[in-house]
Amino acid sequence: MESLLHQHLPSDTVAYCLSLWQQHPFHFQITRPRRSKFGDYAYCSLKGHRISINGNMNRYAFLITYLHEVAHQRVCIRFGTGVDPHGRSWKKMFRELLQPVLTEGVFPADILLPLLDYARDPKAATASHQPLYQALRRYDQHPEGTLRLVEVPENQSFELGGRTFIKHQKRRTRFLCTDQQNGRQYTVPAEAMVRLLEVRIEPNSRY
Repeated sequence: MESLLHQHLPSDTVAYCLSLWQQHPFHFQITRPRRSKFGDYAYCSLKGHRISINGNMNRYAFLITYLHEVAHQRVCIRFGTGVDPHGRSWKKMFRELLQPVLTEGVFPADILLPLLDYARDPKAATASHQPLYQALRRYDQHPEGTLRLVEVPENQSFELGGRTFIKHQKRRTRFLCTDQQNGRQYTVPAEAMVRLLEVRIEPNSRY
């Protein structure tokens, strides 16, 4: 367990996170990337407590997700399975588990500031707090040739999920984009990782 944590966590937090596991052991699994979630907690009487976390996250996002899921386990141990998954009990527990690592010795300042704000009233997903989500994404290691949609010039063609789109104007935290194959328009998150294509569509295009 310790060597696994060393691979994915900021070095100064390994001892703390290991101690949480030692206090209340759980089956821990690093999984392939999942689009629907960063981590998961489950409990059943036969298999006990189980936590899984996506293995492609940077160390800071991994740490937050680890503590998020451990908070679920602690709530289950204390109150059982009948409580609101992200209700008051979980929020309080998550804040308590975060407290020892909310320092500049662990997080860069550009992550720590939005994380402190997020910790006041944590939500089910860090992606729901855009300042924190955007700060965390800056530390991701992305495949060569990819960039965030927000960095793509307007009217530029890009690839996402095997489909080709054209980027248009921004709508809050998303951009309006046109699917070049079917001509339909979709809103795509500004922080989505895309692959820039060479073709540039001029503003007077039919799209």
